[in-house]
Amino acid sequence: MKKYLIYLRNLIIVFVIFAVAFFISRNYYQLMLIQGASMEPTYHNMQMVVLDKNFSEEDIMQGDVIAFKCDKLDAVLVKRVVAIPGQSVEIQDGTLFVNGVPSSYYERGAFEYAGNLDSEIVLGDEEYIVIGDNVDESKDSRYDEVGVVRFQDIRGKIVH
Repeated sequence: MKKYLIYLRNLIIVFVIFAVAFFISRNYYQLMLIQGASMEPTYHNMQMVVLDKNFSEEDIMQGDVIAFKCDKLDAVLVKRVVAIPGQSVEIQDGTLFVNGVPSSYYERGAFEYAGNLDSEIVLGDEEYIVIGDNVDESKDSRYDEVGVVRFQDIRGKIVH
């Protein structure tokens, strides 16, 4: 009988630990595996990161790295926010401009492909432009499959 009670107690402890971990993962913080090279050198393929899921629209800032749902690619992508609501963005002569100023996140002439950003886009409410740090390997807002990211599709911010 005593062994049974110890077993039952341990089972309850394990259940509580899993329940708490599930609750935290679902609502606050979640481990996430980076897949691919689009965010190198900041994050590498198969690197574990922490996703902060407790955020508001005001918390998403230019330069943040976010995870978001991309329906057309049926995936959750991780990219850097380069432009936020109300800003203008375009790529001219290989350089990313935000509000007419070259972006500090990428070197001048870094972009061989401008795609959707070949002419100026002014972002509306809850709209973001995202680009991977490794611009040659990144499927991001320059491509039709990703495009402008809506706030409702953002899953969280990567914790540094």
